[in-house]
Formats: sequence, C-alpha cells, structure tokens
Amino acid sequence: MQKSVKEDRDKYIGGSDIPAIMGISPFKTRFDLLLEKAGLKDDDFVGNDYTEYGNKMESKIREYINKSLEKKYVEGKHIVNDIRIHTDGECDDSILEIKTTSQVHKEVNDYKVYLVQLLFYMYHAKKNSGVLAVYNRPNDFSEKFDEKKLQIFDISIDNYKDLIDEINNAVEQFKIDLEKVKDNPLITEEDLIPMDIKKLAEEVVALENRLATFKVIQDEYDKSKGKLKSAMEKQGLKKWTTPNGTQITLVQDSLDTTVEEEYFDEDKFIAENTELHQQYHNKLAEYKKIRKVVKKGKKGFVKITLPKEVKENE
Repeated sequence: MQKSVKEDRDKYIGGSDIPAIMGISPFKTRFDLLLEKAGLKDDDFVGNDYTEYGNKMESKIREYINKSLEKKYVEGKHIVNDIRIHTDGECDDSILEIKTTSQVHKEVNDYKVYLVQLLFYMYHAKKNSGVLAVYNRPNDFSEKFDEKKLQIFDISIDNYKDLIDEINNAVEQFKIDLEKVKDNPLITEEDLIPMDIKKLAEEVVALENRLATFKVIQDEYDKSKGKLKSAMEKQGLKKWTTPNGTQITLVQDSLDTTVEEEYFDEDKFIAENTELHQQYHNKLAEYKKIRKVVKKGKKGFVKITLPKEVKENE
C-alpha cells in the first residue's frame, strides 16, 4: 500500500474500520486502529490471498446479483467530513456489500462483523435498504462463480435501529479517544477507559475476590461436614445438641431403588405396524409449514478472570 494511500486513510473513518472500532474485528484491535489513525503506528497490512480473491470475485458477484435481483448496482464513493464511504454497489435506495469467506453461517446476525459495515454505509449514504452478499470461498480459490455458494440477505435499516445507535456511539467515542491519543502519544489503552467504568470494574473485581474467598470457605465447610458425618456414623450417634442449643442430626444415605415406569416402545410399534407408521409420517408431512420465528439471543455478561495467584488459592 502506498504511503499516500495510508495518509489518506488516516484522515477518514471508513466502513472497514467499524468492526475494529466496535471491538469485534478478528484482525485488529481498537487501540491499534487508534494508533494508526493518530500516525503513531504503521498499518503494515498490504493484502493477502484472501483479499486478492475477494477483489477478483467482487465484480462477478455484483453482476450475478444485478441480473438475479434485476438491479443496477454500481460502486459508489462518498466523503462527508471525516467519514469516507466506498461501497461495493449502490442503486436507487439500496447499498450492496460483498464478502467472500470460509466462515459460513445460516443467520445474518452471525455475520455481525459484515453487517455493521453495511449498516454504516446505509446510514451515511441515507439508504433505507441493503443487500449483504456472502460468498463461500472454496478451498482451491476457484474463480469460477457458483451461485450455490452465494448467500443473499436483504437488510432493512428499520430493523437495526439499536445496532445503528451502537455503531454511531462507538464511532463518536472513537473520535474522542483519537484526539486524546494525538494529544498524548504516550497514552495507554487503560487511560482511555472512562472513570465510571473503571470504578464499576473495581467494585466487581472486589466482589469477585470475595466470592473466591467464600468458595474456599465453602470447600472447607463441606469437608468438615463430611468428616463429622463419618465420625457420627462410626459412633452410631444420630442426634445431639451442643451446649449453646445447636441441634446436629445425622441423615443417613438413602439406597438406590428400582421402580417400574411405563414407556412407549416405538421400535416395536414401527416393526409391527410399518405401513401404519409410514401413513402417519406421510400425513404429518402435509401439515408441515415453514415460518419465520425470532431466535432469542443469549444475554451478554461481563466475564471476570482472577489473577493466577488467586485461582491457585481457591
């Protein structure tokens, strides 16, 4: 990559920066991007076989989409203040984003690293709809286009208002932190963490350490109760009361028992009623329908990893 191109990229925030800005890029950290934009670190990435393959396939994928969707997508470029948008395709009220990858998913939300880039383009280009085209890159890097390897996702900006807010907030905070890095080249990543988050983190870590202590106490408690149980069993002592009135009772182990329960022997039923079973499945197929349902996502959480010396004492 030529120096002039690098310097030009330093002036703007582009779509390819968004995953790193949001902390979800598998290739670059947010802090590394800050250092690059501030001119304190070189971006040494000049491309590889994967990016070269993507560049070669882009026009073929765009041509197929234009034909199959009856669109006229053409590459677009916009510069608005410090935002630069270079799209894989634009037409009417839509943006096209093309990606080639070997990491294939079924749901569009599993492509968040691509989705945020497309939504960033849609928002700043003032487009209400978009298309995310994901091409399954073959192992042999064959440049022969195969429509079976292409996933096409229709994206409506109305369905991602919360994510767009998340993107915009991340970009604004990135700009603030970028000025801090420019003003203080010796600044660390920790220095950029807001004070309120630091304070909350300190509280959580303190509680996590207390929980670790409680776990040690719990383990000691369980061991002592086990020894007490064994001692009472050995002495045949079932119950006794301490001088302060605490009552201690031995609850004996219960033996495993075998009980009878009814169950449906499906294998036997199929073997003896093959035709009836087949009719049932054929009839059931007539009532099968396909519908879209909302797949509940997992609730996020903060993971705390204690220092090694604390874990060793657990």
